[in-house]
Amino acid sequence: MKRSTMIAVGVLFTMAVAWAAYGQAGGGGERRGGFGRMGEAQQKAIADLQEQVAKLKTFMDQGMKAAQGRNYQDMSDEERTKMREEFTKRNEEQAKIMAAIQQSVDRLRMRQMAAEYNESMTALKDAQASAQKEKATETAQKLGQIIAQREKQMTEKVEAMGMTMDDLQKMGQRRGRQQ
Repeated sequence: MKRSTMIAVGVLFTMAVAWAAYGQAGGGGERRGGFGRMGEAQQKAIADLQEQVAKLKTFMDQGMKAAQGRNYQDMSDEERTKMREEFTKRNEEQAKIMAAIQQSVDRLRMRQMAAEYNESMTALKDAQASAQKEKATETAQKLGQIIAQREKQMTEKVEAMGMTMDDLQKMGQRRGRQQ
């Protein structure tokens, strides 16, 4: 029971952070030129987030009802095995729901992520250029590998959200100009 309460608190906290990030990103009712696609994506992310939280709540309520009145020590080996299998299945389903919630939160934080990504990549690329200038080839190669790895990770994350890296970089540049 405590575990499910902690999960629910964690989900609610994540939603609060996402909502705050959404507000900071200028996602309020006002639409600005060029942000139509992003506004639609954020609205969809909020709807998805609400849907996933509702699923999680229902899922947790069902789990609590199923566990009521059952004492693990009083069960036969067969009943215990069945209960462990159900528990494993429930954990897998819960992990899927939590992953969907995280993806929705990431979509809400996209502008912030874009600015952070652009900032970190600029620093890495500057360091790589400096290493190349100083003829530190091993360091430049390692920085190149790190840059490629981060670009790949971010590309996968962005594509999973139905966007492109160009969209992400434009958002990051806009956010940087706004600040």
